[in-house]
Amino acid sequence: MKKTAIASAIALAATLPLSSVVMSQSDESMEVEEVIVSVSRRDVAVMDLSQSVQAIPEEVLAQPAFNDIRDIYNRVPGATAGITNGQKAPLAEGIQMRGSGVTQSNAGGGSMPVGYYIDDVPFLDVNSLSPPPLSTFDLDRVEVIRGPQGTTYGQDSSAGSVIMRTNAVDMENFGYKVKLGTMTYGKGNGYGHTMGAVVNVPLIADKLGVRVSYMTEEDPGYGIVQDRPEVENPMEENKDTLRVKVTAKPTDKSEITYTHSEWKTQYGFMPGTNIKAVSNGRMELGASSWAFALEVFPDGLLRNNYNIEWDTLVVKYDLGFAEMTYSGGSVAATDRDYNAEDFTYGVTSITKLPSDTDTHEIRFVSSGDGPLSWIAGAMTVDAKTDQNLYYNYQIYGEYSSIGAIHQEQDSMYGELTYALSDTLTVFGGLRNHEETRVENTQEALRNPGDPATGPYTGYMFTDDSVTYDFDNTSYRVGVEWRPDESTLYYASRSSAARMPIPTSQATLALLEAEGLPNLSSEDASELISTEIGAKMSLLDDALDLEVVYALSEWTDIPMYSGYGTADGPLSMAVGGTDADVTSFELTLDYDLSETLSLMYAGGITDTEVAAVPDPSVVVNFPAAIQVGGELYGYSPTTHSITLNYSDDMDNGWEAYGSVDYAYREKMMGFSSVVYADEYIAADSDYKLLNLAMGMRKENWDLNLSITNAANFDGQFTPDLFPSSPNDTYILFPRAIHFQVTYDMM
Repeated sequence: MKKTAIASAIALAATLPLSSVVMSQSDESMEVEEVIVSVSRRDVAVMDLSQSVQAIPEEVLAQPAFNDIRDIYNRVPGATAGITNGQKAPLAEGIQMRGSGVTQSNAGGGSMPVGYYIDDVPFLDVNSLSPPPLSTFDLDRVEVIRGPQGTTYGQDSSAGSVIMRTNAVDMENFGYKVKLGTMTYGKGNGYGHTMGAVVNVPLIADKLGVRVSYMTEEDPGYGIVQDRPEVENPMEENKDTLRVKVTAKPTDKSEITYTHSEWKTQYGFMPGTNIKAVSNGRMELGASSWAFALEVFPDGLLRNNYNIEWDTLVVKYDLGFAEMTYSGGSVAATDRDYNAEDFTYGVTSITKLPSDTDTHEIRFVSSGDGPLSWIAGAMTVDAKTDQNLYYNYQIYGEYSSIGAIHQEQDSMYGELTYALSDTLTVFGGLRNHEETRVENTQEALRNPGDPATGPYTGYMFTDDSVTYDFDNTSYRVGVEWRPDESTLYYASRSSAARMPIPTSQATLALLEAEGLPNLSSEDASELISTEIGAKMSLLDDALDLEVVYALSEWTDIPMYSGYGTADGPLSMAVGGTDADVTSFELTLDYDLSETLSLMYAGGITDTEVAAVPDPSVVVNFPAAIQVGGELYGYSPTTHSITLNYSDDMDNGWEAYGSVDYAYREKMMGFSSVVYADEYIAADSDYKLLNLAMGMRKENWDLNLSITNAANFDGQFTPDLFPSSPNDTYILFPRAIHFQVTYDMM
């Protein structure tokens, strides 16, 4: 979409307050419920924020169709969710906003373009680009910020952040909640179940309390194993979630909260792996037959564990002029397997990816009602991970790649907001980020007699270490204008950067011997983002509307390119590719009547390559990427439409229902290793229809939901090998869920 057309649409939106006086409204006044969020580090209504924010409340998250955090991404305008960085779910399934997928779809390394937080504590995992495997059970709400916001948060997330807020401990009232549910897929595979409970106990009134939530889930999956009819539910998923939250208030001015969380997931086959066909709306898998895999899994049925523990401590103290908050977190991925066979590339992998990441953050948020407000903070990160990879390639044979990463980050950030008048406010902030990363890698061939999972004692062809430092200063400045209580206009400009992709010493030595410069170890990806938005409440506050235009100007996007040296073709990530990403986003929340409401979130994203590396320096640069052309890794158009109904019945029950429809235009995929001259489009657009209906009375809630009601089974991720579906992914088949909740909270 042309930038001029987007700007014209915003200009049109600005005239809506003038035209709203002629729109009809029933005599009985209806108002959209005010939504309060804390993304600015203060409790502020969404319509009063000069940022693009989505808020998903607890009553939505309680429905079976929104059981996982990734289920809410459909409600974010312009967002693309799916497989990232060339990996499979759940290792690398996250959200991309405003075309951020272009920065990581074709080159590994780097930091997450989207930040994830639970109760304002960053969830960082150096070995994964995915969100935490968090169920929505006992969540108060989820807030999604679009665009950079590094001057407010410790992470310099270039595309936005997803903030998950768990329910607080009630230190006055005892309460409990129980949830029981069952489900089955239209394609068979038996029944799954959900059982969850929450208990809240005030140990010392107004001083000390504890809240414990636990849920166990079983999903039978939707796959079969070809030629193995005796195998039932090969994609079965079992997940246990535990959260213990303790809050103490030693004084009227202080509060301390400790939280321990555990997520334990067991898979049969990892979703998206060992695929041989995707016909008839289900994954058709192949059992492993290679001797290498059979040493570990004699029955040929690969299994995977994905276990994470997280401990956090949040301390708040009211200083009078400001609130001081310390937040610390420790993420331990004790088990993270990636055991799979790729029939397209001819490789079996047995992989263990444990990691430990510690974060510490302290911040001050000003108090008071004066014209000046401010935020100041500092954050440190210390992350360590092991990458124990064991492969059997049809071409190369069996070898191991044993690696370790140690990453340290330090950042300081601050922001000032000043009200020049009752209608005009300016704001600005800075963030400084320093980082050191050390990567060690040893690659060795397997000798006869070596265990399948190492150590391997054969020829060591790589023993390398890469160290690099990265620092960046980013900013955010802007202005907001409020001509009346129902209208807000804002404009902001901000920057962000992603660390460069490290290059091994062996590669550097080879390039130096060939007289070729290294373009990847010094050039970080940088972003300049310009956002213009309008928020307005119309029709006597029955309609909330937001229109946003964003321009993301990227420089030095990492791309893989072949150097073609005398010692053989060498492929490495290089900088030098620039691109502009334009986004037009529209959201509305409209109370059509006292019983019926409509929500819409839509986005149009467009990319244009502004520069590519000098061909005299970077040989064999992918021909598909051309100046003036488009990039890949995003959905050009997305739509989300939700209808909610609720009404009281004569028998005292409340009847409710909802229809959720999400659409994402098919994305383009790309791999310079497979087809350097062209992009590969997904076969199908993404389409998802969810239906829910239920009844509530006093403490009871009965819900019947149908997910993927239209039974869409298109391949919505690009298949780089059309002759084999191993790189693609399909939705779960239609499923029926029944859930009963008894709530005494």
